[in-house]
Amino acid sequence: MNGNGTDRTDGNPETVIVGAGLVGAVTALYLAPRYGPVTLLEKRADPRREPGGQGRSLVVMLSARGWRALSDLGVADDVRRICVPLHARCGHLPDGRTRMTPYGRDGQPIWAVERRRLHHILLDAAEATPGVRIRFGQRVRSVDLDEPAVLVEDRHGTHRLTCRRILGCDGAHSAARAALEARGARAEVRTLDLAYQEIDVPAGRLDPTITHFWPTGKAMFAAHPLPSGKLSGSLFMRLDGPAPSYAAARGGQDLPEMFAALFPELTGIIPDIAEQLAAKAVSTLTAVRCDRWVWRDTFALLGDSCHAMAPFMGHGMNCGFEDARVLVDCLDAADGAAGLAAYEKSRTEDADAISLLSYRHYFTMANPPREQTAEEVLRGRLTALFPDRFVPLYERCAFTEESYASILRDDQRLDRLVADLLAWHGTELVSAPDDRLRACTPSPISTTATLEDPGCS
Repeated sequence: MNGNGTDRTDGNPETVIVGAGLVGAVTALYLAPRYGPVTLLEKRADPRREPGGQGRSLVVMLSARGWRALSDLGVADDVRRICVPLHARCGHLPDGRTRMTPYGRDGQPIWAVERRRLHHILLDAAEATPGVRIRFGQRVRSVDLDEPAVLVEDRHGTHRLTCRRILGCDGAHSAARAALEARGARAEVRTLDLAYQEIDVPAGRLDPTITHFWPTGKAMFAAHPLPSGKLSGSLFMRLDGPAPSYAAARGGQDLPEMFAALFPELTGIIPDIAEQLAAKAVSTLTAVRCDRWVWRDTFALLGDSCHAMAPFMGHGMNCGFEDARVLVDCLDAADGAAGLAAYEKSRTEDADAISLLSYRHYFTMANPPREQTAEEVLRGRLTALFPDRFVPLYERCAFTEESYASILRDDQRLDRLVADLLAWHGTELVSAPDDRLRACTPSPISTTATLEDPGCS
């Protein structure tokens, strides 16, 4: 209702996007030049007019998929000017050693960028695009999938906005997704058993050109460089359970003492750590999986609204940007219901794969290195001996636009190959000369090839 107590109906944009975050802005930039007027509805105030952030992580990572979208949209150069290239991550181990791991074998970097500054660039670009209108302070109360239309509440009351297509880009707790769930879609929204605090790390003590992390097995601290030379840190700890956990801190145990016991090196690097731990909010991590992303020819979900994931591979935003690119590619190929169906089919398996890999990567990073198993050593040797055939999983995710699902399947095939090689030849193969290992490794000529005749001795 408006101020006079009557319904108000707005004009009809071609597309309404619920949520003007990073993915919503990118989606608008892709759609408007192709499909006509787009209205972005954002429940928050304009972040460019607000001091500070909005409670989201300070830094996000850009890899090949994200850069593809930014290049398509003509903003890559503007974004690159506010990024820090990172070529490696450095693990600071409990025994005092450090371990450096390049992100790519050829020295390729991933790029750290402040979420707030990236968001501002994308909003500015969207506003400068003919046909895009951004409306802040607009809370979507309900979505009508059939008309389609959205019921919106703002400071003037409620109004109904009709359109041809609605896209939900409104995050893990999506109001848009609720309409799809009401039609039978099954969504799993769960809070992970990990929580985090954002911690400011001063410049001067850590190399500002690489990612740093401190694994303890029970908790992890990670720090990503900012253009200023300072670093944006995150403390990850269990939400519940015995110490070290945030539940233990709520129960009376001293959080700074817990931190000092876990990360003694960091207490010297961050002089005000006790004050920050007391003041900084504890945030939870939410994962979302949805079995339906589209409704006929009128509705689709993108980004965290359908695949929120743990942040540890740095691909949530990149995957969301890729959603937008694939969506317009599918609509270009087949408009209407067929295009949206093709988008859903293309993206759901990939989103499941990168969500699994992202959660799994936390345990890879959080646990201090131990003596490698025979399987791990053999995997490493195969990757070195056949660099074009066995590309490290992280490298393929970060530096290619290959399907996440195909990357995961290939990694699982490598696991099976390693298990088969050890079963046939024993653990002595781990230390065998390169020539023998090459001879024992079957060529990938057929998916039905076995090791019954390995051709080596």
